[in-house]
Amino acid sequence: MSRRRGLGSGLDALIGNATPETQTVRMIPVDRIRENRSQPRTRFDEHALDELAASIREHGVIQPIIVCEDETGGFELIAGERRWRAARNAGLLEIPALVKSSTTPQQLLELALVENVQRSDLNPLEEGEAYQTLKDEFGLSDDEIAKRVGKSRVAVVNMRRLIKLGTSARQALLDNKISAGHGRILLRFEDVATQSVMLDLILRRDLSVRETERIADIALQVKVAPDVRQALLVGTITLAQAQALLRIDDVGQQARVLELSLSVGLSSRETERFCGLVAEGVSIEAAISQVRDRKILLGGVPPLQREAPRPPADEVRVPREMDEDSDLPRSTPASNAQDAETRRIFEALLGTPVQIVRSGGTIKLIITLYTDDQLQQIYERLGGEDEL
Repeated sequence: MSRRRGLGSGLDALIGNATPETQTVRMIPVDRIRENRSQPRTRFDEHALDELAASIREHGVIQPIIVCEDETGGFELIAGERRWRAARNAGLLEIPALVKSSTTPQQLLELALVENVQRSDLNPLEEGEAYQTLKDEFGLSDDEIAKRVGKSRVAVVNMRRLIKLGTSARQALLDNKISAGHGRILLRFEDVATQSVMLDLILRRDLSVRETERIADIALQVKVAPDVRQALLVGTITLAQAQALLRIDDVGQQARVLELSLSVGLSSRETERFCGLVAEGVSIEAAISQVRDRKILLGGVPPLQREAPRPPADEVRVPREMDEDSDLPRSTPASNAQDAETRRIFEALLGTPVQIVRSGGTIKLIITLYTDDQLQQIYERLGGEDEL
């Protein structure tokens, strides 16, 4: 036997057991029914309503709506607004309704709220606003609200907190562009402007709740530099880069390392290497030099290539002599200077003598090592992780 979804005791408990004296099912003209003034739901899917209207045209309204009669002879909806709207769209003149003799404003809200929550029809923000109304206007505690809708007290509190979001975040929640989980993370940022920045990143990157939470965890740390926080929230740096920057305790150094990392165009792994060196006490200038030289070695940054000085216009141009059996020109003062600069970079990076030899159509790089440890160190610097 299937069990009904547990939401307190649901509509049955709030309405009470049906008795002939208090409630009867009647056919009521649809134009004599008005909306529930306490309806927490503010949006209805027009496409879904059209589909329901088509079903009603064929099969009729199977489940009665619930209304209460007022002193003027009209009726106010308690539950079933979608069915009532769809019946109107289908052209029905009458609709079956369970008529409740008397209902207080509090009961109207409670009944409408429970029905919508049972059907999962409410947007999280609409649900939070309904809970807040029960609390503000009728003095119900979170525990009392939780019992009525069959949810935990924590769930009720979390939903109510969503109404504190900034305007743009509230709208995104209403439009179902973000979830309640995203909304709760945005609430960790007290400043509405920061909420908006984080919201933009969520929408642009289509971030999951977990990804958003990890970014917020880093951004809200006390020791993160303001520039680093802003770069993370706008998406200029990755989460891995932000985590690497946090290895540096001094916020001033963090900001400087961030600036250099962006100007050189370091990857996440290169940023981690850069930050690791600074955290170990290497000066920022020496650390960026090591990282940049390694980037040049691995082809990440174009090597130093300077055009040879152009001869004066009136100088006779003589074709450069070519090496035998080679498409490469013979060594020139300009190429010698470039080779010397390249050799200096390699020696600074590898910590050992290096030679560059041009022969025919090849260029040889000769690295002189004295121990196996030096070989292992070079292997590791080139990206190797296992021992040779």
